[in-house]
Amino acid sequence: MITAIFILVALLALWGDYKAWRRWGSRHSIAIILLILNILPLIVSAITFIITDNTQWVMTLASWVTTLYTVTTLVRLMFYFGWFICRSFWLGVVVGGVVLAILTNGIINTRTDLTIKQVTIQNSKLPTAFNGFRIAYFSDLHIGSLLNPEREISALADTLNSLNADLVLFGGDMVNIRHNELTESVMCHLSRVTAPHGKYAILGNHDTGTYIKDTVSTPKCCTINQIDSKFSQMGWTLLRDSTVFVVEGRDSIAITGIDFGDALLEYKHSFATPDNFEAAALFSSVPDSLYNIALSHLPQLWHPISEGNYAELTLSGHTHATQIALEVCGVRLSPAMLMYKEWSGLYSRGDNSLYITDGIGCVGFYMRLGAKPEVTVIELTR
Repeated sequence: MITAIFILVALLALWGDYKAWRRWGSRHSIAIILLILNILPLIVSAITFIITDNTQWVMTLASWVTTLYTVTTLVRLMFYFGWFICRSFWLGVVVGGVVLAILTNGIINTRTDLTIKQVTIQNSKLPTAFNGFRIAYFSDLHIGSLLNPEREISALADTLNSLNADLVLFGGDMVNIRHNELTESVMCHLSRVTAPHGKYAILGNHDTGTYIKDTVSTPKCCTINQIDSKFSQMGWTLLRDSTVFVVEGRDSIAITGIDFGDALLEYKHSFATPDNFEAAALFSSVPDSLYNIALSHLPQLWHPISEGNYAELTLSGHTHATQIALEVCGVRLSPAMLMYKEWSGLYSRGDNSLYITDGIGCVGFYMRLGAKPEVTVIELTR
């Protein structure tokens, strides 16, 4: 569906470009400019598929080219709408200008406008001692996609500490491509994050080295081992198909982290529920009577988790809400709706809840429209 929409938008842009070229007297300079704008996706393909490896500068260049294509295409479409459909050149200029301002704001301001969301999860299974327990949750940092990692992560660390949460959880995709995005300065800021009951994390698909082409010099296991080691150095506990028990007084709850192992990698760009996810084995160490929180980078795993009543709360990320989410008449809309059954926010099924964060970083293009980067404060109540 998303591919079909992309092709339709590209064809509409080509149609508008042809009409504009004809209206402007078939000028060659205009034709060359429009041709360059239309072949930008091919340039991205050349950058990411022809060049030997996805190094940091390659991914940065590809993201900027994709951002340029997104902005110029949408602005031209709105301009052509006013000019050719509404038959007013100046209306096209105004509408195109407004869209340009919105998109530019998405790059400069919204992309880094960290927002705090408050969510309350009620469940009678929660032990009395954990009534009012607060969790600071965030995901999808994608350090390599941040334009100023040190400054942005420093602000994130300050925000997390200001929340005074009992526990901090991270839902995967710490890096964008490779482990060396976790520089000493970045690790220093993430080390500053503190919580009385600790800080726990899981791996996402981007943390596994799966997007590194040169697997000879940098095998996947090397990336994962390095990230695991760096989490430990920062004072974070990485949960890899493992469970920890958080104790408060005489009560306790469980936190189970789902690893992004080889069995899930084939679903990293899929919207289907993995049929090879062995939920029963993963949660076998958690007593049925215990309140459990599952950390799953893929939101689709909530279906087998909730069907088996393995966890009362599942926390996910991954979707980013496609970095585009608009609210119309109280209804939140996003291209992510065309891909995922659950794509952002809170979902419930009986006593089982799922929360999907819109994440922090960007993938593909340096822009967020409506889907602001977020840290979520989850309060557990009985």
